[in-house]
Amino acid sequence: MSRSWQGAARPGRAPRAGSCQQPRTDADAGTILILTLGYVMIALMLALVVTDASAVYLARRSVASAADGAALAAAQHVDDAAIYTATEDFQQLPLAEVTAAVAGYQADADPSGHTVLTAQLLNPATVRVTGTRTVVLPVVALLGIGPVTVTASADAQSLVRPPGA
Repeated sequence: MSRSWQGAARPGRAPRAGSCQQPRTDADAGTILILTLGYVMIALMLALVVTDASAVYLARRSVASAADGAALAAAQHVDDAAIYTATEDFQQLPLAEVTAAVAGYQADADPSGHTVLTAQLLNPATVRVTGTRTVVLPVVALLGIGPVTVTASADAQSLVRPPGA
């Protein structure tokens, strides 16, 4: 009974001329495994770095959004008593109870308390809100690397537009 060996070298013989098959040597054994493990390790490290960087980025966006919203909420708390008792025309509306407005916004927007918002008046019509949050990195925290503090701030003004402007 004869077997046909098409395209492959017969056992114990050298491959035919023009064949793509190369004889294996013991020195080549396992090189693909080492390469594959190296690429897997690189891909795993990249995934870990991207995970932690994404956590910091999303926290930063969240803090910036909270600071912006709180600044706008504080800029809408106009001191009514100062307006109704004033004898001059206002170019800027005086603000009142800015800290209470920011605290109310924080309670509504972030009841968990992860984001801390602080407010200050820069002038009678401009408020600056600064937000901070501590972010525990999901992956490198396992290695003992500490949390990261993210900070953002926003300013808002209450301006008066003259009629017809």
